[in-house]
Amino acid sequence: MGLAVLTRTAEMVGQMKAALTEADKEYVVQFAFRTGDGELTNKLIDELIKPDADRQAVFRRFETMTDFRPDWIRGIENLLVSLEMYRVQEERALKALSAMLSAYGINLSEDEIRKLSAEEVRERLVKNEAAQR
Repeated sequence: MGLAVLTRTAEMVGQMKAALTEADKEYVVQFAFRTGDGELTNKLIDELIKPDADRQAVFRRFETMTDFRPDWIRGIENLLVSLEMYRVQEERALKALSAMLSAYGINLSEDEIRKLSAEEVRERLVKNEAAQR
């Protein structure tokens, strides 16, 4: 299990636009977490992005490369994978929100946005709008 490989894979898969379905992305990140092998994970992605790929056959073949684990361990691994994917998604959302706020003249870093409540951000928007009038 490689957390570094998991993080890199979650970020890479999160940036892929239309090549993989959400289910495929989740499988790839889970595979990366279980194997810790970036090269093998890249091979999995290469096979899945082929337009004529039989996804179930690819999943079965790559599943044989991971060790058997009890269901409860797989459940925990799946939760860890999901958390990492959500963390990556949260980072992208914070960057986008920071950029949008900057366009309206409100310069807040991602860390500042993370600490503020939604109501406090709204108040800053209202104050900024009133100041511009």
